[in-house]
Amino acid sequence: MQERYLGDIHDFFKFLFIKDLSKNLGYKIGLNWYLVNPEELGHNELNKNDGEKRYFLDRKPFGLYDKDITAELTVYKNAFKRNIKKFSNNTHLSDYIKFYDVPIKQNIRQTWLENSLEYFKKEKIVFLDPDNGFSSSIKGKRSIKYVTPADIKLMKKNQKVIIFTQFQSFTKNTTNHINSILNELKNIGFHFLLPVIRNRTAPNTLFITIANKQMSNQISKIYENYQKQYKEVELIG
Repeated sequence: MQERYLGDIHDFFKFLFIKDLSKNLGYKIGLNWYLVNPEELGHNELNKNDGEKRYFLDRKPFGLYDKDITAELTVYKNAFKRNIKKFSNNTHLSDYIKFYDVPIKQNIRQTWLENSLEYFKKEKIVFLDPDNGFSSSIKGKRSIKYVTPADIKLMKKNQKVIIFTQFQSFTKNTTNHINSILNELKNIGFHFLLPVIRNRTAPNTLFITIANKQMSNQISKIYENYQKQYKEVELIG
């Protein structure tokens, strides 16, 4: 996640989803923004002109899905008002979400993640929101844009149910792309993988869940009911 993307279509569906999950479970969900400072990645990253997918603010039926979320995100059409810390402190979503807004840094990644786990010590479920998704191969400074196997292992060691954002590939078949990620997760020891939520938001995002035996059935039922509410949402698997 980068601050300049705050309030775009991906945030909208992320918040719809987490709010629904929290309301059904009756407790807050942790959200680690995986906040990236683009200056750490160089000029090419700074000069990107993406993340302005805000068409939902002016179109039906999006405004009817959740009027509170829509109203709050409308403010961020103004790029100068995009401030994640202020948003986290003032949004009504703090009734449903506990936000971790400390920027990720490559040289202290382990410490950063351990600090986030201390912050989320009471949360059973933590949603990870990296810039791009999951990768076991990306190295160097660009790795801060991804969730890594080491991140997930540490989260699971702390008994967390993990959900993470994955941007759908533009070049791979959707089914093949999802299966390649799920198979890699299984091969490194992560089971109880729930059906994947796909948000048809151009570009599409996927929410991939690594649960535990105790919570798999409960969360799966919530997902089934959730996808019935929105025509842009589907379950895969």
